[in-house]
Amino acid sequence: MLPYLVDFGFIKIPTYGVMIASAYIVSYYYLLKRARDYKINEKEVSDIVFYTIIFGFIGAKIFYIITFFNYFGTNFKTRIINTFSLDNIRAGFVFYGGFIFATLFVYLYSKKKKLDFLKIGDFLAPAIALAHSIGRIGCFSAGCCHGAPTQSIFGVRFTNPMCDVSSELIGVKIHPTQLYESVGNFAIFLILNYVSKKNTQRNGFVLFLYFMSYSILRFIVEFFRGDDRGSKILGFSQAQFLSLIVFFISIYFIFKYGKEKNNI
Repeated sequence: MLPYLVDFGFIKIPTYGVMIASAYIVSYYYLLKRARDYKINEKEVSDIVFYTIIFGFIGAKIFYIITFFNYFGTNFKTRIINTFSLDNIRAGFVFYGGFIFATLFVYLYSKKKKLDFLKIGDFLAPAIALAHSIGRIGCFSAGCCHGAPTQSIFGVRFTNPMCDVSSELIGVKIHPTQLYESVGNFAIFLILNYVSKKNTQRNGFVLFLYFMSYSILRFIVEFFRGDDRGSKILGFSQAQFLSLIVFFISIYFIFKYGKEKNNI
């Protein structure tokens, strides 16, 4: 669609990068607005957001390398070399990798600062969905994470040769899976934002509601994806398999915390 927001030849500003930056800025200010409700100070918000971004990107890149390692060359040595090529460092991220690493960081940060991990999780959950919603618009602009061919009314055509859509699908009508996720994540944000204002316990209910909601959304959207999904696990894409795990873990904790008084 629009891989580069600005292209003067000597300088190019990718739309994807602009949307990712916008996602974190908007979410950061959302968190600052809600910080008082959770008795979290501005420095803690800044630290959590900054390091969550860093660890999120590291995790997303590591999981991308693990998922597509066999595609990087014909032998182990070549794959290792290509892993650190500019193209592979610059492109390719797996959301669940960032999700896991960011969650691990927040847990360790909470322990170090003697903060309640579940309360911090409830605090962050709506902002994660909001950031993800905006970020997926960047994916749509770049053409990454694209859908499979379709004749439905929702189909779109990517014609820019610089986009990340598979070459054989350039000009072909495909599912705008990036927008499916963007709309879905924004709906999740609205739900979580509402529930977080009603939830007085700050005990992880909002966090696990997010985990459950996103796992359902991602599991469904995966059926419409048309990019390389890596090897399958028990007939499911890797993202779907992880979604199932996250879903069942989330259901357990939702029932556990949902029984506590004053939850919602």
